[in-house]
Amino acid sequence: MTRSRTRRCALHALGTGLAAALAGCGGDGSRTDESGSTGPPGSPALDADGTWPSHRYDATNAAVVADGTGLLDIETYWILDAGGVPVVSDDALYNWTPDASRTTLTRRRPGTAAATGRVSLASAGAKGSPTVADGGVYGTDAERAYRFDITADATRWRGPTMPGIEVPPTVAGGVVYVRTGGGERTHPHLRALDAQSGETRWRHETAGETGAPIAVSDTTVYLTDGDGLHSLDTRNAETRWHRALSGVGWSTPVVSHGSVYVVDDTAGLVAFDAGTGEERWRALGERDIVDPPVAAEDAVHVGGDRLVSLHPNDGRVVTEFEESGDPVGRRGDTLYAVDGDTLRAFDVGDGRQRWWYATGSATDGDTIVRGIHGVTPVDSAVYVHAADGLHGIGPTR
Repeated sequence: MTRSRTRRCALHALGTGLAAALAGCGGDGSRTDESGSTGPPGSPALDADGTWPSHRYDATNAAVVADGTGLLDIETYWILDAGGVPVVSDDALYNWTPDASRTTLTRRRPGTAAATGRVSLASAGAKGSPTVADGGVYGTDAERAYRFDITADATRWRGPTMPGIEVPPTVAGGVVYVRTGGGERTHPHLRALDAQSGETRWRHETAGETGAPIAVSDTTVYLTDGDGLHSLDTRNAETRWHRALSGVGWSTPVVSHGSVYVVDDTAGLVAFDAGTGEERWRALGERDIVDPPVAAEDAVHVGGDRLVSLHPNDGRVVTEFEESGDPVGRRGDTLYAVDGDTLRAFDVGDGRQRWWYATGSATDGDTIVRGIHGVTPVDSAVYVHAADGLHGIGPTR
């Protein structure tokens, strides 16, 4: 497959969008498009609990909260023009709010999305969603990483110039990992920055103009590039093992319970032993898999032509879901998946759909657009950033 398609696979779930025309939708299968827009605070207030501090929950990219609680039934609480894909941590919601000249990191109340703090990014284009970790809020634009002190409305540090960044930072163990696909004067590389100071700890050169997100688990970094899948020591970037794969340059590695999973353009989903790099199995090679899997201890959930669960030990299909979709997160026994402009929730045990939620449309010039840019599932609430705005969804009152 072409590089443009594999690049789309890596960035599909990291998209940003500007909220436009308001639309209200229901979990019972209805859709009602309305004109106009509204800003925060939203009403009624969500009673949100739990966290989702980065775009794939944590540095492993597994996107699973095993002891979390998913929504069994839903109601639209509000739809607002309130910025991009949020993350939630420490009783606060954080997201990027763009305008014509710059982007603002905004701290909001999780129940209403009302703003409680702001700090401006120098450029107009943040990459993906913010990341909350190690006592800070981190983000990237096209050229560098940042740590923000939003309580003081200030930027704590700016990282070194790295043109070609396309994904948010990965933060783990006091280190901020920033990746660039390279540019006119910059070779593609991964850089590890000290989370407190922003100083460079090490730099690792990568192969090919690829810049997919990395994964970090314990003392190991997992990285894909034009040469395949690499396992690196977090302390010094020394290679622990490498597996040659031709179609993983834009694949996001996912680490879960001793395995690391990558999507290969020709081989499908490939599972390796996270410690040794030994290949465990390959599955679904005939499928067009766009997004990384959601990987739990009991199942690996994979989208594409149809949504399925695979057994982690051997890759065999154990559950076929009632509807299609690309999985984006799991809390407890509830799996969330995006199907175009619709969010679906499934019971992971039997694959039955619990509910679906259709977002509305927006106008971009003369074009009517639809689609979901990101989903943030917490306990008792789900935030959906779609073409028509930021949706706050909660249980039926």
